[in-house]
Amino acid sequence: MNDNDRWARERARECASGNEETSELETTDGRGRATRERERERHSSEDVVRQPMAHARKSSQKTSKATFEGRDDLGRALGSHDVFWARVARGGTTSEGKPLWYARGIEYWDAVDANVEGVLGGFGRVSDVDARDNGALLRATYGETLRARAASGERATALDCGAGVGRVTSSFLIKYFDEVDLVEPVGHFLQAARADENVTGAKRSDGHRAVGFFKVPLEEFVPERARYDAIWIQWCVGHLTDDDLVAFLKRCGEGLKPGGIIVLKENNAKEGFILDLEDSSITRSHEYFLYIINKAGMKVVEHRYQTGFPVELYPVSMYVFQPRL
Repeated sequence: MNDNDRWARERARECASGNEETSELETTDGRGRATRERERERHSSEDVVRQPMAHARKSSQKTSKATFEGRDDLGRALGSHDVFWARVARGGTTSEGKPLWYARGIEYWDAVDANVEGVLGGFGRVSDVDARDNGALLRATYGETLRARAASGERATALDCGAGVGRVTSSFLIKYFDEVDLVEPVGHFLQAARADENVTGAKRSDGHRAVGFFKVPLEEFVPERARYDAIWIQWCVGHLTDDDLVAFLKRCGEGLKPGGIIVLKENNAKEGFILDLEDSSITRSHEYFLYIINKAGMKVVEHRYQTGFPVELYPVSMYVFQPRL
């Protein structure tokens, strides 16, 4: 048994001490994906669902001091988010000094095929719908600035965080931005992205290109200061601890050009958070994300739900935010 397996079993035994029973179990089956034994709350598949900006800000303020209860994907109670992350912090490190929480996540993805089906856990068919709503969100929140960039000849630049095989870049970002950088900690995913001309833009007539490929975990990555119009973070921050996520978002704020935006797109648990024992990640609720965003010193300027996904998947939220002045 390696260190990661031992950690997982010890965590399972800790969780089993909770006597709370639940019939609503959730199990993940891919990067940022999940199937559930109950039907999720339905959102319209015809129109992008918006949350008014004022309501988003009000919700963020309400969650400035909050407690979020968790359970694992076997339905066992974990206690509050503070208690859970304290346990993770005591989980030890590998022989290389990497926290077991992060090492186990990388170990999981190292065994996944480097293609769209692999990174989406067999749900590759949702990629086009995902890109459609991504484009609609970007045009609504940053389209005017992108048009101004083009008119003035200034290059527009984006950062794709947790980029995997470059799916978000190739299906969406490279169509809107002159330059895209990709940051991804899993080596064979990044190699696949580098080799894909749809990602690199090698044959694009508009000159849009992927120019930076960084093999760095997000908890360590430092964006270049004031380089990016948009920093896109999708289906990856469930692997980050709260403290590391807050710190990462603060660094992202420093990487924005004046007026730039951060977009966080992630699954939402119905409440609290759900721990995936297999891939060392959690799924946070909407209120939990608002708490994190607020703690990072950001203001939400737009919130929407992804539309058109299969009903067995988690609801997916898209948060657009900027540093508070």
